Amino acid sequence: AEQKDLWSSHFTVISGGEPLIYKSEGRDIFDLFADHPDTFFLMYTNGTLIDANTAKKLAEVGNVTPAISVEGFEEETDRRRGQGVFKKILHAMENLRQEGVPFGISITAMRHNAELILSEEFIDFYFNKQGALYGWIFQYMPIGRRFTLDLQVTPQQRKWMLEKTWSYIHEQNLFLADFWNCGAVSNGCISAGKPGGYLYIDWNGNVMPCVFNPYTLDNIITIYNQGGNLNQVLLSPLFTRIREWQEKYALQGPPDKMGNILRPCVIRDHYQIMRQIIDETKAKPADEPAAQALQDKDYYVGLLAYDKELQRELDPLWEKNYLKPEKRQQAYA
Repeated sequence: AEQKDLWSSHFTVISGGEPLIYKSEGRDIFDLFADHPDTFFLMYTNGTLIDANTAKKLAEVGNVTPAISVEGFEEETDRRRGQGVFKKILHAMENLRQEGVPFGISITAMRHNAELILSEEFIDFYFNKQGALYGWIFQYMPIGRRFTLDLQVTPQQRKWMLEKTWSYIHEQNLFLADFWNCGAVSNGCISAGKPGGYLYIDWNGNVMPCVFNPYTLDNIITIYNQGGNLNQVLLSPLFTRIREWQEKYALQGPPDKMGNILRPCVIRDHYQIMRQIIDETKAKPADEPAAQALQDKDYYVGLLAYDKELQRELDPLWEKNYLKPEKRQQAYA
């Protein structure tokens, strides 16, 4: 309720683990949905628990849309998520269609599947045949258990994905968004409680700038126990420094001098900046893999090299498609 009272925020995203298995003190995730009919929820789910009864309950509350995780078709999805998961996903989608519940797909783009998930066959199958209304593409981030830079899409793949994604949006009017490649829609990075942006709170109460940026200074449970509220999070040095960078990089100054928001991400596309912010604010890793990443020299060197190559790939595109038209417009003003 506090996000509504303090911020007039009526949209909440729930990710996992698996939200549909949540139970605490006799309550489950549907109690949360029912308690807040004036909030719309986007729930990321593996889809395996969406049977006919669950689909009916989703229809009854009427304020939640499930984004079902897929990795490709049956072979790719079952390889990562377990044997038989793909068939369960198709049953889940059928159940949701029967009840009229709007649903979409969530896709992790990796080096080995980047071309597949933006193929005509893939788009046709999920959007036209299965009835997905939207698709979220999340490029693999080297965080979490057994993180590796080898699974990231290459800068060349990322450029191709950017152009392919926008072609589907323009030519087929698809609701298809890439959390990185669609940075031009959101004026760049949306993390750290930027106006119009978001922040992330994990199941333990750790408050982070973004789900892909696992470093923290605050815990919401501790803040509440001390009589504080959500506004304290926005004022933390970690969040403040990131928002300052967002302003300086993309939002201050004349439009024709704007930083390249096709490279919007402070932790992935500007890793050296984020490391400086972590060091300056003494932000703590939210988990052991995040701590290991800070100590891994190859990780640091690898991400800096990635960022430089990405800059070489995307800056000419940014200059040609975004800055030059702006400069021409100013010249004739």
